[in-house]
Amino acid sequence: MTTIKIQGMHCEHCVAAVKNALLNLGFQRVEVNLEQNNAIIWDDNADKKTVQNAIEELGFDMVEIK
Repeated sequence: MTTIKIQGMHCEHCVAAVKNALLNLGFQRVEVNLEQNNAIIWDDNADKKTVQNAIEELGFDMVEIK
């Protein structure tokens, strides 16, 4: 499981955009939480740079990934 701290999400549209972007990278299970400003990917081998690029292309900032 990989947890991504995201800055800049403000609404459910933001949540859906992040979730779709991560699913489009091929991850099978993704959850995005607006209140906690994070996303969880059930994949321990997620490429950090690829994930960061996908999130930043949407206009959000990836603060942390672990």
